[in-house]
Amino acid sequence: MNVLPQDRELAEKLWGCGCIYLDRARVAWVNSCFDDAERWMTEFRRYKRDLDKLVRKKEEHDKLAELVASMKERGIDIMLVVRKGNEQ
Repeated sequence: MNVLPQDRELAEKLWGCGCIYLDRARVAWVNSCFDDAERWMTEFRRYKRDLDKLVRKKEEHDKLAELVASMKERGIDIMLVVRKGNEQ
């Protein structure tokens, strides 16, 4: 899973719950319990949304790290930029 190391444990729990909810939705669907299937799918979507947030958080982190590396290559001291930004 492409998440930050500190988010990995939570991401794994969300993924595991998502798997369980999909399985329960499938069983309910096979048994023609459509309301239950829909309820489990709603729970799955909620957990999936939370997992997607963790993935986006990692993507944003990676973009910032790439920007910092790019600035460093150009000889720009990121600490000076940060200090200037905080002065205003």
